[in-house]
Amino acid sequence: MEWILHVAGLMLWLGGLMAAGLLRGPEQPGQSSTQRRLLVALAWPGFALVLLTGLGLLFRSGGAMASDGWFHVKMTLVLILLALQILMAGGRLRGAWVTPVVGAVALGAIFLARTKPF
Repeated sequence: MEWILHVAGLMLWLGGLMAAGLLRGPEQPGQSSTQRRLLVALAWPGFALVLLTGLGLLFRSGGAMASDGWFHVKMTLVLILLALQILMAGGRLRGAWVTPVVGAVALGAIFLARTKPF
């Protein structure tokens, strides 16, 4: 059940980041407030759910996966996503490149979590 909530949180988080990233270019009236609302309504709650359920899954496994190499790379990618989110929330990150970068980083983290290649 915990992993279902983890995936649901991931969908909220990434959906909010990607949707907010689509608001690009010169700031139009109301655009920054729309981006802020997407981050507040979707991305931050999604991140909180991912964090809490991820910690639960980690503790449930006895911390065994924390020593695996794939886990360290995955957590690095998660921190990159969090940094992108913080920059977007601060209004310091705009542009058409944000959404595909979020998608690529997220796909890398999901691939590592599913395949555990090393």
